[in-house]
Amino acid sequence: MPKNDQMVADLYRLHYEELLRTAYLLLHDEEDGRDAVSDVMARLMTADLLPTGDRLVAYARSSVRHECLNRLKRMKLHERMRRALPLDDVADDGRDEEEALYREYQQFIHGELTPQTRRVFLMHYGDRLKYREIAQEVGISEAAVYKHLSQAIKKLKNRFNP
Repeated sequence: MPKNDQMVADLYRLHYEELLRTAYLLLHDEEDGRDAVSDVMARLMTADLLPTGDRLVAYARSSVRHECLNRLKRMKLHERMRRALPLDDVADDGRDEEEALYREYQQFIHGELTPQTRRVFLMHYGDRLKYREIAQEVGISEAAVYKHLSQAIKKLKNRFNP
């Protein structure tokens, strides 16, 4: 077995569960998490040059995290919110239920969040702007952007996933 193949096989054997947990925490979906970890492992198998030892583990962790974030970026806002805020009492198979849930999210966002928090939330999740871009646009610090986003997410989770 070539050196890279053996290193990746050892990485898989020793750290797969940890990488899968990371992917699941970010994606909130076990199957998508498995796909993300598998894609990273496949890319590592074909890489020309890999770090060794603990650096390979750190590289794999970082690669899984970036793969998950890229997958989240490609998702629509509604799908990201559905994954982050699962509701047990709403059927996922009906279009009417999905639209009603989406309207309920929108009403909550527009009715319960402060204007500044709502603006930051919509700029980040709707317009997909980065913290730095939002901070410049709104005229606040990146730390304040983080604070507004975490407040919004906390309120959404408390309301829709108590």
